[in-house]
Amino acid sequence: METVDTETHHQVAEAFVQESGYADDERVRAIFIIGSSASGEEDTYSDVDMLIAVNTPIPDDERLERLQAIGCRNIMLAIAGVDNPALQVESQVIDKFVFRDTWFDVSCHLPHQLEFRFDYVTLVDKDDLTPRLCVPDQTYSEADLKARAQADLRLLHVRIYRYEKYIRRGEWVGLDLTALKNAIVDVVMVLNGRPNYNRYSSRISQLLRDLPVKPEHFDRDLLDILHMDNREAWSRKIEMLRRLEADLTALCEARWGPIAMFDDER
Repeated sequence: METVDTETHHQVAEAFVQESGYADDERVRAIFIIGSSASGEEDTYSDVDMLIAVNTPIPDDERLERLQAIGCRNIMLAIAGVDNPALQVESQVIDKFVFRDTWFDVSCHLPHQLEFRFDYVTLVDKDDLTPRLCVPDQTYSEADLKARAQADLRLLHVRIYRYEKYIRRGEWVGLDLTALKNAIVDVVMVLNGRPNYNRYSSRISQLLRDLPVKPEHFDRDLLDILHMDNREAWSRKIEMLRRLEADLTALCEARWGPIAMFDDER
């Protein structure tokens, strides 16, 4: 994978902040680089992800005028955000555009929406909002971890049942494997002592590959489950899901003892 000089992304981001006038705008309280450009994991396919905290939303027309004035192109305003029928996100917009031949994803949030966990580089911070981006890691007891694993396994079991029900009806378009994937990944992360991982990391595949505790052939099987053509391979997919569920349950029980899947087992 070809990498990109981190400083190059940082320099382009800093130039954008200064040329756009956001640094001097009183509505703008903080600006951060986030994502792979902040963690140093960007490659030739990476965008510059930027988060802007505003105390008052900046209107679309004004943002468009600013972007055009500094030579941005391929501008798409509010691809997610308030009043967007495709994805309702309260008091948030995400703009995508090219600046100096670099793709940017810029999201605007109100300050109370900043309690996230991710890598970041602070460019502007007028109100000491940076600590909200780095929430201290929560400490879990073994009982807490077992309860979390049980909750994930129960969710996984229900989602497998739901998936099979939908495909037997032929409802391919309505299938969403996000919750199923998240439950699988979460169990593996908990087993590997990573309960505070960033679910939205753009490098989750690499992170999973490096984990020592996981079912045999986990990486390949998870990709197959997520990518196989449902209409042609659904029966194999169900078989793989059930095997993966059993393997994850066995790993959890090897660590924490019996885990009740159903409430009438208690």
